[in-house]
Amino acid sequence: MQAQMVILGIVVASITLDRESKPILPEPSFYRALSLAGKQLGIDVYVFAAEGFPMHSKQLFGYRWEQNRFTRQPVPLPDIVYDRCFFTDAGQRLGCRRMLSKLTQIKPHRLLNGTLPAKLTVYEALKGQSLLEKHLPHTLPFIAAKQLLRLAEQHSGGMILKPSSGMQGRGIVHVTRCLLERSTLVTGRSRQNNSFTIAFTEDQAFEKWITRFVKHSSYLIQPYLELSGEDNKPFDVRALIQKDEKSSWSISGVAVRTGQEGSLTSNLHGGGGAHAASQLLSAKIGKSKAERLLEQIHTISKQTAERLENKFGRLAELGLDYGIDKSGRLWLLEANSKPGRSSFQIIGDHEAERFSIERPLLYARTLTRRLSPSFVANEFANGRLHHSSTDNLLRPFNVQEVHR
Repeated sequence: MQAQMVILGIVVASITLDRESKPILPEPSFYRALSLAGKQLGIDVYVFAAEGFPMHSKQLFGYRWEQNRFTRQPVPLPDIVYDRCFFTDAGQRLGCRRMLSKLTQIKPHRLLNGTLPAKLTVYEALKGQSLLEKHLPHTLPFIAAKQLLRLAEQHSGGMILKPSSGMQGRGIVHVTRCLLERSTLVTGRSRQNNSFTIAFTEDQAFEKWITRFVKHSSYLIQPYLELSGEDNKPFDVRALIQKDEKSSWSISGVAVRTGQEGSLTSNLHGGGGAHAASQLLSAKIGKSKAERLLEQIHTISKQTAERLENKFGRLAELGLDYGIDKSGRLWLLEANSKPGRSSFQIIGDHEAERFSIERPLLYARTLTRRLSPSFVANEFANGRLHHSSTDNLLRPFNVQEVHR
């Protein structure tokens, strides 16, 4: 008996058309790779957005990769929805939420990947795990400009101010104080991801500026960590951890991202580059130390995935960013539930690139085979089908979903 084809819909925040009526997709090469791999695995893959499912229609329109291009066509309602939404405004978010709600009423589906709450909430969840806490930079919510100035005076390296729900290095600021001159230096990236540097000789001027910069957004504060190498280029380590076809967490790949000289971030969207982790770390700190750090990254990544899944519901993949300070200490900087994977293509790590594409598809196929899934984590927190938790005993480093 031939297995039923899995239908995977990749939902995005919006799809617009260029002057030639060709779709403008946010991650076209990624969706193309998923589509091609899906055909090999018997999975129907397409991309859709809220505008493809009008409120008074039962027909969904999506974009399939056919004849070397994405073409708009009627598509069947998905079994699995892969959320790759990067919203630019509240209207997009509301429209997508309404569309998925309507979709559920017509045909229930599963979400492939969960989402994480704001960074401060994630930090608090990880801080409760003793093995992880020592790798977390001390993090506080931003309350007022005076608070930031006071903390910058207490830390010689200054303080980092970053959006609680930001990404790609946008809106991040480094604040340092010169106590002798009572001046403040600010370097960072705007919300448009442009670099800037501003010096303030009066505290009042800085306070007015930072209040306007933050506006009504939620920000958090961390001590600045010296994560640059001898070349004065910042670098971090990105580990991609994903569920495989057995629903177990596996590291798909690790890469080092470097920023421009004197830059605050090493994000690729900010003009950074990517390098093979083992090779670059060995050149910086020696082969034996590099190997130990990479082993540590593997261990911490799996512990982090376990912890976050227990706290916030079932997840499919995480991009975990690590910093290494000049003493060799490893810091877990950020967890991202919608990770990119372009670093692996840049460094030519074909195995990691293949895993990063295939594993979400294999996990999607696994989910469709389970008629009554339940998981130790609270799936209701991520808006999935409502299941009850039956087993709180997780095996370390190898989370296995339990279904009844």
